[in-house]
Amino acid sequence: MRKSSFIPIFCLLLSGCGTHESLPAQEPADVVRVTTLAGLPGLPLKDIREKERAAALVSFVNSLPSRWSVPWYGPQIGWVYFEFYGKRGASAGTFCVGPGFFGRVAGKSYSEGASRGEIEELGKIIGMDLWAYLTTNEPVQKQEQTVAPITPIPRVTPIPHPTPTPHPTPAAVAPTRHP
Repeated sequence: MRKSSFIPIFCLLLSGCGTHESLPAQEPADVVRVTTLAGLPGLPLKDIREKERAAALVSFVNSLPSRWSVPWYGPQIGWVYFEFYGKRGASAGTFCVGPGFFGRVAGKSYSEGASRGEIEELGKIIGMDLWAYLTTNEPVQKQEQTVAPITPIPRVTPIPHPTPTPHPTPAAVAPTRHP
């Protein structure tokens, strides 16, 4: 009985171990490159070069509450990454989103919880249903199919195997006599 009451208390103590940190503001960017986690379907976006949308993304990142922390189990892996590039292509920061969280890289990999409303707001800035992408793992906007469709293999009717016939038993052989 004592062990079962200790486990919830231990988990509660561990959950409070992370400290929330204020990260430096996201620097302005001229270009925002949008990429996905390897193995996930690509998004219809590649680079955001429109100044208004790039500024809106920077503003969105800077408007998030300062609940950033480094999880005790390690950094969370984002599904969609926003790589900010400033003047002359210099890196200005990285921001990511995954199911239920946002992430930033500022010396370390930080993350914080994200609500559905926050993820949908981010999706409106980039012009796609980001929530649907994160929950269904499929891009909402259809991309042109560049690969020829796979031709199905014709079905082959299996050949029935003959039923085994029993082997005849050999006739009894009389024992041989030795002199």
